[in-house]
Amino acid sequence: MGKIDVYHMVDLRRYYNSDAVSSDSDRTDGDFNGIGQTYPEEDLPSSNSLFDCDGIVFRFPDKRDGMNNNVSMEGQHIAIPEDTYDTLYVLGAAERDFEDNVSFITADGCRVSSLVGLSSWHKGNRLQYGERVAVRCSGVHCPTRHVYTDRLGVDYGIWIQRVPIDTRMPLAAIELPDNPGMHVFALTLRRMLSSVRANIE
Repeated sequence: MGKIDVYHMVDLRRYYNSDAVSSDSDRTDGDFNGIGQTYPEEDLPSSNSLFDCDGIVFRFPDKRDGMNNNVSMEGQHIAIPEDTYDTLYVLGAAERDFEDNVSFITADGCRVSSLVGLSSWHKGNRLQYGERVAVRCSGVHCPTRHVYTDRLGVDYGIWIQRVPIDTRMPLAAIELPDNPGMHVFALTLRRMLSSVRANIE
């Protein structure tokens, strides 16, 4: 039984609506927080790569200039393969500390909600909601310069948040909260072990 059996990486490409990344060659590309600041492309995993962090596998988005590469949460309804899952892993960060509810829609239309918290993208040394650090950056891109962490006293980065799914019913969709200050780069679902065994036997 391999990771491909246990984890399902949610395809978010059609939902990306925000560009949070810029390269050192064009720091004006993108805007994470409304004032032109972005993650340095050079500090992030490769575009479209499988990114394994603490055993959780994500697919990192395309970082190229001009590409949207994250979902600013606006209540998106995201269809997923119908199956039983026990955990949603969120690769993301927020413009400032936010908590909100993500909903899991069962195959028969019922809704189960769980609270998800994402710390500010510059809270790498004091995450508020029990996240783990997935990527720690050298600093932040402003339109005119790369400001390094040692000049700021804070750590910019992207976090992993674990969201339990409180139902054993098959799921058909995820509904994100309407909270644009929360950003997600990738989502990965962990399938229930009984479901994995059933599919490989």
